[in-house]
Amino acid sequence: MGGKFVRRDIGSAVRVMVCILLVWAFLSGGSFLSLRGPTVLALATALSVLAAYELTLREVNPGWVLGCILGIQAVMGGGYLVWLSFQPPPPTGALLAADEPSPPPGCQQVPRPSDLMMLFGTDRVIGKGPGPFLPLVVDDCVVLNLTRRGGGLMVQAFGYDWSDSIVFRVMNNVYEPVESLQLRAFRPDRSTFVLLDRFDKEVLYVRYLNKGAVRIRGRFLCGEQPQVVIHDDVIWVGGVRIGGAFFGQRPTKGHVCVHIKSGGTGIAIPGRT
Repeated sequence: MGGKFVRRDIGSAVRVMVCILLVWAFLSGGSFLSLRGPTVLALATALSVLAAYELTLREVNPGWVLGCILGIQAVMGGGYLVWLSFQPPPPTGALLAADEPSPPPGCQQVPRPSDLMMLFGTDRVIGKGPGPFLPLVVDDCVVLNLTRRGGGLMVQAFGYDWSDSIVFRVMNNVYEPVESLQLRAFRPDRSTFVLLDRFDKEVLYVRYLNKGAVRIRGRFLCGEQPQVVIHDDVIWVGGVRIGGAFFGQRPTKGHVCVHIKSGGTGIAIPGRT
């Protein structure tokens, strides 16, 4: 008999730990779970099943078990609606400058306070004036256009497929699919625009670090040319790591720092010849 109760206590402890882990994953924001309606319903259902099982083991009256289940559903559902009512609307409009320090420019000509430093891996494109700037061109595809306007940053971007056709656009920070794609755009804060694929991998990331610097990451295609993948510290072209990038059609070695004026093109990565 004693062993039976010991096993029951161990099982109860395990079930409590499962509940704690579910709640932690739900609230941490660091997992695939997030504060959305379906997730709240799934978590409430899981907690209800665990509570019903635990109460049934203790031979609690079925009416009390049902009341507990309904109470869990009501508390979690009502709490979610209350939380939702206090949430601010998602950010829209221009990207607003954050208050983060700029990485070292690594340029012989130091950027002026009025310039915009666009960061691609370890490469830099320094734009003079409000823009528009074309900091990155892949073969003959314009993939990115940045403009400072009204105290903020406006992003225009274009995604291409293997036939060189545009499959999506980002127009003034608004995602516009041209074809049915499993992509989703969101603004985690007022300084960042992110476009993710169905595996939650970055297709485009733009972070307005401060009034003089913007960080760009992403994956860029142009027809049958090798895909360009940009991280914070490296640029890959067709799976090959490059030490710098290209300016015009001239390959360079190491770090690249390009100065352009409004309407100018910064880093141009040519296609295969």
